[in-house]
Amino acid sequence: MPQSPINIHTIHAVDSPGLPALRVHYPSALDLSLRYESKDRTVLAPIPAGAAWITLGGVRYDLVNFHFHTFSEHRLNGRQFPLEQHFVHSGPNGEALVIGLFITPGGKGGTLQDQVLAAVPEQGGPEIPIPRADLAGGLPDDLSTFRYEGSLTTPPYTEGVSWLVLHSHRPILAASLYRLQLRFPDGDSRMLQPLQGRTVNYRAQH
Repeated sequence: MPQSPINIHTIHAVDSPGLPALRVHYPSALDLSLRYESKDRTVLAPIPAGAAWITLGGVRYDLVNFHFHTFSEHRLNGRQFPLEQHFVHSGPNGEALVIGLFITPGGKGGTLQDQVLAAVPEQGGPEIPIPRADLAGGLPDDLSTFRYEGSLTTPPYTEGVSWLVLHSHRPILAASLYRLQLRFPDGDSRMLQPLQGRTVNYRAQH
């Protein structure tokens, strides 16, 4: 059955300008908490119900949580990035939609990712408050995405997930990245899965 993550080959992605644009409705200041999610081996920030959402073709998908994987789970033309952030959404009938964002070192700081990763808790420790998190600034201005149907990348690997993997990556402070990598020295990403004839669409949105 079709699973995630996959290696995205840009040359094979089908240019699809007719797909609906991604509309982001995230707040610029939201109090969050961060916890170590041991059952999925990741660091996760739950989102209060109804606080943030995206729309796609007029359909609303509420943001449920965001979390990180090191190294990146998806690859772009064979390249594996140091980190990948997943913004997990739920649709009106419970359908899952995940936005994937590649993260690299080299930023100047001040991003949502820097704010959150600076507070990464010790494994098994208490939740850490993240005051006034800038969710609105968590995604790049360029919302061009590679889109395909796959699965969750953590157990139980539920299928029927709509993936929107951003073409543009987010640079952050090397120290922020290193802090998370210390928690997962062997990485916590799932191995690549076969494409199995699926089509990857590319929707430009600059």
